[in-house]
Order: sequence, then C-alpha cells, then structure tokens
Amino acid sequence: MNELSAPSNTLPDVSIKAPGEAEATLPAAGEAVLSAIMIRALRAHADTLAEDRIAKTVSISVDVTGETFDGGTVSMKTKTDRQTRTLIFMNGIMRAGDTALLKATAIFRLADAD
Repeated sequence: MNELSAPSNTLPDVSIKAPGEAEATLPAAGEAVLSAIMIRALRAHADTLAEDRIAKTVSISVDVTGETFDGGTVSMKTKTDRQTRTLIFMNGIMRAGDTALLKATAIFRLADAD
C-alpha cells in the first residue's frame, strides 16, 4: 500500500492543543499524508467555529515547500481570515521545528444541522 491509497484510519491522530493549534507525531511522510493531516487540523478548527452548525468543506488548497519530512512531530497553526454568516475562510501552516512544510487555505460552508 502506498501513501496515495492508504485509508484515512491509518493516518496518525491530530492532537488539538487549542483552537487553531494542533500537532501530530508520525514517521517519515510525503506530501499527501502531510496534506491530509493539515486538512484534519483545519477541519477541527472550523468545527469549533461552527458551534451548533456543521462546517462542510468547500475548497482546500495546499502549497508545499518541497522540504523533506523524516519523521517526528509536526505543529499546525490555523487562523480564520474571515467568517460570514455562511462561510469560514481560513489558512494554516505546518512546521517541523522551524521548517515550514506546507501552507493551506480553506473555505468551509456553515450548514444547519439536520
């Protein structure tokens, strides 16, 4: 099984330290795995902002830096750029120590719970 076909339940857990701050510990990983972990951190932050609503993914864009990740702990910081009645615009960065691994932007739509 390669990283492109790995089921999401094989990804390491993302530990939420505070809204907008998360980390994960994992072995050496490529861009696809790191991107998936960053998406989890963005989603977790969006879920806290949604309160009694549901944050649904509209768009996520990931820009990688090309830095190699040989394993260890990654930290993620996410922030809200703007929130309207129905949308959350966010961005985030993933680092291994002082090295930036990737940056992401995301849009989530706020929907009423069914």
